[in-house]
Amino acid sequence: MVEKEASAQITDLNEYKTEIAKRYTTFLLKYSEIFSDLVHGSNFDFAIYDSFEAYDDDSPVDIFNVLRNGHGIEIKPGNAVSSDLELALSSKAIEKLTQTKTKLEYTKLFGHFCNEPDEEKGWIDFVLHKRTQALIDMGYGKFAQTAGVLKDDDDIYSM
Repeated sequence: MVEKEASAQITDLNEYKTEIAKRYTTFLLKYSEIFSDLVHGSNFDFAIYDSFEAYDDDSPVDIFNVLRNGHGIEIKPGNAVSSDLELALSSKAIEKLTQTKTKLEYTKLFGHFCNEPDEEKGWIDFVLHKRTQALIDMGYGKFAQTAGVLKDDDDIYSM
């Protein structure tokens, strides 16, 4: 049985710097079941980069964060306060991710971009701000397993 979000909202779409962030946040809102495994209080950043060099220089073109609250999810521009992790995504990966039609299709493609990063085709990286086991307990682990980023318990320490 698929859990539907009680509520999902984007805070002020006009505050985003780029069209790609507006499109991606709108997509995530439409498919908010992507976040259904996260526990209340989960809060993390999405940083969008236009190249590997921009990522190395920590110069994203836009940043937004997702909060799992008691009613569903809230997507807000800017960095989260005390985020659990940061997802760094290439704009090329986002263009392809927003073409998916289901949570499973999105998750599998997300994992592909993590496991097979490519400057031309797209890439995703992540920076953990909390211990890996804490993140797994917060629900991030189930998504990571489905995506193929976290394959089994032996991978917990390498995530």
